[in-house]
Amino acid sequence: MTIDEAKQRIEAMQQYIEMIENYIPENYTQEVMKLYVELESVTKVAVILNDKGYKIGSRKVIGKDVSDLIRSKVTDDMHQMAKDLLKRNIKRSSGRGWG
Repeated sequence: MTIDEAKQRIEAMQQYIEMIENYIPENYTQEVMKLYVELESVTKVAVILNDKGYKIGSRKVIGKDVSDLIRSKVTDDMHQMAKDLLKRNIKRSSGRGWG
């Protein structure tokens, strides 16, 4: 890795940290996106949402609800980041991507 490449990675990480620290979710969707970007686990996000009292109709939130929401139409930069991370994580875990 060159010095310039290292500097670019550091700058990208600083931007990532700043985005996470300054992002204040205003609704359920934004809460899901921020949690997923922080945790990179749909299961962990579902557990936290359930602990906070969120429901889908009358049932608890499950991982599929989280991943379906992340795959939906992008609403902001955090959502795009969550979608990119989900896609990368699915490729890494299964050896293939999703459409």
